[in-house]
Amino acid sequence: MSDIFEKVSDAFTTTANVISDKAREVSELSALRGRVRGQKKIVEEEYMEIGRQYYEAHKEEEGNYYASSMAKITDALKEIERLEEDIKNIKEK
Repeated sequence: MSDIFEKVSDAFTTTANVISDKAREVSELSALRGRVRGQKKIVEEEYMEIGRQYYEAHKEEEGNYYASSMAKITDALKEIERLEEDIKNIKEK
């Protein structure tokens, strides 16, 4: 009889561990997706800023104001790529 309780207990423990792992995975994926959305927002904001700066620069043909915004976009795109790779790796587990 003790053997049956032990098997049932083991089954519950295994199931609880699987559920816990899946909950952790869902939480991690949600956090990563939130960060991806945040990085995409940065990209969009910087794209808009570049457009504004382009207009300002070309209405009187003044200097280049784009280096900082372009660097931010490049960094955000790299971070998006890294985060999406993390998401892919988690899904493949």
